[in-house]
Amino acid sequence: MRYSEIAALELSAAGGWPAPETARLGDWLLRAGGGWTNRANSALAVGDPGISLEEAVDRVADWYRERGLVPRFAVPLPLARQTDRLLERMGWEAYTPTLVMTRDLARPTAGAAPAAGQDPAGGAAAGEPLIRLSATPDPAWIAMMAGHKGALPDVAAPILTGPDKVAFAALILDGDLVAIGRGAVTDDWLGLSLVQVLPEHRRRGHAARVVDALAAWGGTRGATRAYLQVEEGNAAAVALYGYLGFQVHHNYIHRKIDI
Repeated sequence: MRYSEIAALELSAAGGWPAPETARLGDWLLRAGGGWTNRANSALAVGDPGISLEEAVDRVADWYRERGLVPRFAVPLPLARQTDRLLERMGWEAYTPTLVMTRDLARPTAGAAPAAGQDPAGGAAAGEPLIRLSATPDPAWIAMMAGHKGALPDVAAPILTGPDKVAFAALILDGDLVAIGRGAVTDDWLGLSLVQVLPEHRRRGHAARVVDALAAWGGTRGATRAYLQVEEGNAAAVALYGYLGFQVHHNYIHRKIDI
């Protein structure tokens, strides 16, 4: 994998999950979002900070402390291996190793169940799933997401809806919301996130239906490839996305230090 490809994807992914406040330190991107999610509250170590690494790390730590936030880095590997080694020597704690998985949108979803209907007016035969796509999440969508991630602060809204091209998928079965997902297009990438299925409805192809619906939507907005980020230790999710045709592109690790 070329380092330039990793850098380009990481920057596109940052645009798909935009922090309300950003700053630049050379090429590095500093992101602050009230502490909600690692992605919106970590410095993305891609490129040259324009000063020595040691000084850059200290400036990043100061920037987050000034905002009352824990200093954090998102370190793409192997692209920023040198930065990661320095952070380790300086006592920054490593946590949440994450895989970035990708798929060509021209490829059909492997092993997908029959597609769900997409009728924005609603209505589906009994027992048949229906997917609705919207530009903003409705209260039921938010409630399902909050059930997994906890109560959402006010800062979550601009992060979730910030990209110019974003869609929220809701899979309805017999009138009940059973699965959700989010898609955001930046450059020619579709970023998939927050794909969730209620436990009692899993292993029925609903995740594949949500992914396919968002992939179709993304394709009409200029996306040719899709990516998602999944914690390395989440074996079930990694296996699911592998089954759906995604392959590991690269990985990254988070590091933090006491405020």
